[in-house]
Amino acid sequence: MYILEKLLTVFYTIVFSMILVIVILAMLSWSGYMAGVLPLLGILIFVYLKKKKRILPSRTCRYLWYGISLCSLALLIWISYTCKVDFTWDWGKILLSSEEYVTNGQLQSVEYFARYPNNQLCLIGVTGLYQIVRYFNPLADLETFQNVSIVISCFFVWAAINMIYLIGKEIWGLRRAVLAGLFAVGCLPFYMYAQFLYTDTSGLFLLTILIYLDIKIFREDFFPRRIAYAVLAGMVAGITYHVKVIPFILFIAMILAEFLHRSHRAREKAVVLASAVLICLGTWYSVGSYSDQISSEQFGITAEAKERWQFPLTHWIMMGLNQESMGGYHEQDVIYTAYFSSMEERKSENTKVIQERMHAFGMDGLLTHIFHRKLPRTWGNSCLAGDNYLRQLPKNRESDVVQFMMLNGKYHHYCLVYTWTYYVILFVGIILSGIMAVKNKQRQDVLLMGRIALLGLTLFQILWECNSRYLITFIPLLIIMALDGYFRCKEERHI
Repeated sequence: MYILEKLLTVFYTIVFSMILVIVILAMLSWSGYMAGVLPLLGILIFVYLKKKKRILPSRTCRYLWYGISLCSLALLIWISYTCKVDFTWDWGKILLSSEEYVTNGQLQSVEYFARYPNNQLCLIGVTGLYQIVRYFNPLADLETFQNVSIVISCFFVWAAINMIYLIGKEIWGLRRAVLAGLFAVGCLPFYMYAQFLYTDTSGLFLLTILIYLDIKIFREDFFPRRIAYAVLAGMVAGITYHVKVIPFILFIAMILAEFLHRSHRAREKAVVLASAVLICLGTWYSVGSYSDQISSEQFGITAEAKERWQFPLTHWIMMGLNQESMGGYHEQDVIYTAYFSSMEERKSENTKVIQERMHAFGMDGLLTHIFHRKLPRTWGNSCLAGDNYLRQLPKNRESDVVQFMMLNGKYHHYCLVYTWTYYVILFVGIILSGIMAVKNKQRQDVLLMGRIALLGLTLFQILWECNSRYLITFIPLLIIMALDGYFRCKEERHI
């Protein structure tokens, strides 16, 4: 187990070293002047690692964090309202459909939600929220509903930031937890996505809960409490699967990491793993059944509608092999899949296209597609495409804040200087975390699940239709892994 754990960590370090190269090349392709920032970053990191003096006294850390946390919530809400956009992409579809159902008592976009059933639980939740809003304010219109949805979504992001602080406190103690919280508060993509009440913001909050519970399982010595944490983790994972599939990768990583850990007896480990998996399966089935029943009875998204319109998983693998979109979303692929009238036919035709594209690539072409198209498209965006979503029909286009945050805005180049700098610091720390974990010969690795999860995320983005937006739910884990690298290096220098 020890050797396998080290091999995984070595592989993780190699993979993310390659990704760091992709990140730096993408940054330099945006502006060659950013090359001048790299030596400054190196000096900054060196000074931090060398510095022994504690910047934050422990007695003030807790109160300091309370102030920072409240300021971050205010900032999230203020930026979200200032940069508010009109209804676009999937997020807008869900809000408009919810308003339509609450107002007219029926859903017109049955085809859309039958095609993408991963959004149906989100539709149920957002519709329920809108019904509550209308109960307290019968005159509430779509604008009112959007305003309420922004506040709810901001609370999801704010809760995730606070969970990063709690996770940091659990791993490193109070002082470093405040540094982790500060680093999270400084992540601009959080602010870019905060207004969108969609699976991204709720998914990143669920991811932080899973991270926290996994650490509690690992650190807890009292067996009954470990079982309780495992049960909670299974419940959260089962819900997460129906909210956003990507964060569910972390739960799989948790199971693998718990299996590899050497800190607990085999019998206890087996009971913990079985509890988490069985509860997850039960929750997954229960939530899925509830979602299907409500969707069918209230919205008309029946099994027959899904058979007629739902896309098979092969559709997204097929799009991931499209050269024109660099492995991302491609409208012509959507039209092609939608043309066929049954699930089996769509799956069969998608499989044929996948085979044709694989054959046309060859091994060299496939590697080129992965390393020169998909990985740069996925990881080579310091805003995680948040600036692109903000430029889609902004309601207050002339605002300086909007011009700073949105893609091609008047002041957006200043934003990119900051986000690229932050992004490089993030990935350097992630690699340091892997290096320090490889060097460690005795200490049990509480963040092994993080390394496995990030490898799983990378593999998913290689196989699937890729989008840098999919990374937003994993930002909390990226932050934690980066800080783990810096804190471990600092500890080693001062031993």
